[in-house]
Amino acid sequence: MRAAFSLKRVISWSVLIFFFLFLAYPIIQIVLTAFPRSDGSSLDIFTPEWQRSFANSLKYSLAATSCSTILGFFLAYGNNFTRINRRFLKVNESVLHFPMLLPTITYGFVLIYAFGKQGLWSKVFQQELFHIYGSIGILLGFIIYTLPPIFILINNSMKYLDTQLFIVSRLMGDSWYRSLYKTILNPLTRVLAVAFLQGFFMSFTDFGIPSAVGGQTPFITTLLYEGFMGTIPDFQFGSLVALTMLLPSIISILVLNYLQKKVVRYERPRQAVIKKNPVRDWCFRLLFISISLFILGVFAVLIIIPMVSNWPYELTPTFNNFARFIQDDSLILTLKNSLLMALLTAGVGTIIAYSAAILTSRERKLYKVNQVIDSIATITNSIPGMVLGVAYLLLFSGSQLHNTLLILVIVTVVHYFSTPYQMAKEALQKMNLNWENTAKLMGDSWLKTVWRILIPNSKVTIIDIFAYYFFNSMVTISAVIFLTSANTMVITAKLKELQHFGRFNDIFMLSLFLLVINLVMQGITQIIKRIASSTFPSQTAGKKLPTKLTAIQRNKV
Repeated sequence: MRAAFSLKRVISWSVLIFFFLFLAYPIIQIVLTAFPRSDGSSLDIFTPEWQRSFANSLKYSLAATSCSTILGFFLAYGNNFTRINRRFLKVNESVLHFPMLLPTITYGFVLIYAFGKQGLWSKVFQQELFHIYGSIGILLGFIIYTLPPIFILINNSMKYLDTQLFIVSRLMGDSWYRSLYKTILNPLTRVLAVAFLQGFFMSFTDFGIPSAVGGQTPFITTLLYEGFMGTIPDFQFGSLVALTMLLPSIISILVLNYLQKKVVRYERPRQAVIKKNPVRDWCFRLLFISISLFILGVFAVLIIIPMVSNWPYELTPTFNNFARFIQDDSLILTLKNSLLMALLTAGVGTIIAYSAAILTSRERKLYKVNQVIDSIATITNSIPGMVLGVAYLLLFSGSQLHNTLLILVIVTVVHYFSTPYQMAKEALQKMNLNWENTAKLMGDSWLKTVWRILIPNSKVTIIDIFAYYFFNSMVTISAVIFLTSANTMVITAKLKELQHFGRFNDIFMLSLFLLVINLVMQGITQIIKRIASSTFPSQTAGKKLPTKLTAIQRNKV
């Protein structure tokens, strides 16, 4: 017992020290760099340039997220409250998830080659449909970026609504609009707010889309990038800009804590039979088809451009671009670095997130150190990746970690820690808390119990955590853009470098390879999950526990 207790405390303190060194301490370093100047004078951050950049980030993020939330709600409604064919909905849902497999900087490039003066659709319609640089391009990029996660959040919550309450409301004389509000909109208030805040935060802190199609429009992220990576770097000004990027994080945390009180629970959700309504169903079919065709139309250039000799002047099919890409050692090294970084991040991140979740979800008495870990987990997703990247640049520049893949792995693990941790925690909390005590009576150590009981019963969740870290590592740009070097260049940072030299064929080839890697990994994880599910059909069931252990549990020892 003492050994198990000591091992738990060692793991707890190890996780806490990890987050102190790689989260708290770097943020402190930003504050120390920002205040004060070495000569004691102050620096005015609220310059006209900062005000324009902050206002643009705020304005475009609010506008794009509002559109994405409205679209996400209607798509989720059509997915759950119509009689449209399930296979049709599944195909459109897959198309909607497609942009999540690519980095945001790629969105900007495909928008340029789809709707620019020499773009694919400009050629098809013999005219430029709209000016892609500036407002329209940024809004379209942000909507494509934020719509998939917003839709997923709303759609998943909508599945658990008690739709029979809608019938009860109508029988009581409520109008259709009032019934819709009381039985669907009101229970989803918190989810809609969470989806909106997540979309806003993603847009506000994104660097890829503004850098690709922003044109002359300044954004807070591009201002931060110029502060550290521009012609004349100003680390103090850049640190102050980074601190101002934390303002939305603080506001979002306060709003989410308030909305926690708005959770609506049902004893037993019931599903009502959906009435036939061909007009309604066709309207939603057109909505799904329109959005799917737009997404496919935008990303079609990702495949078309690399397969022609010289867009838009020589359109003969060719594989020369592919051959040149394979012969470029720097591009192949970038692919290898990205894949290695993603695998290492997924492995290390899964171990840390799962270990932390075990300590905070399987203990009847939560020690203070574990309470601190649980609190840290709610903060990590709210800190912009660019802020973490800047903090690591300031803190580890000149150290042994500088210009290594390890620092890229660490910053990505910290940045995306919250969601994997919550996934593991929810899975572990659903399991019987007596399993450890029963195993202890049988003479098993705590570590053996984790290995033989908890891990096998949460295999699917562990695979999901690994996949989440892998995909996000492949597409992240905000943090790693400050930390890569020639030897540790990853795909997303390389895309920015290639943009500077106008090598768009290589940009699309890299993006295409990234997409293929993510699709292959997605297929592999689905196969592994199917095998794991067939072995352990329920992560919360005790059917697969050793016979002796289940017998003891039945006797309530």
